[in-house]
Amino acid sequence: MALQQKTAGTTADRDILNDMLMTEKYVSGAYETAIMESANESVRNALRQIQDEEQQHAKMIFDAMNQRGWYNPQ
Repeated sequence: MALQQKTAGTTADRDILNDMLMTEKYVSGAYETAIMESANESVRNALRQIQDEEQQHAKMIFDAMNQRGWYNPQ
């Protein structure tokens, strides 16, 4: 029973991290679109900074998944 709980927890962790990574990818893409469509340079710069932070978050999530063998780039 303890093994099943541990496995279920690991699967849930993997699913959560995967969902977080997919969300970061989506959000980063949305920022990219907003940057490209913004006419105001101050807004563009603010969006670039936010997008950079989102990409840093995605990298941390990717690293956590990769270390656990849950995300292996081809």
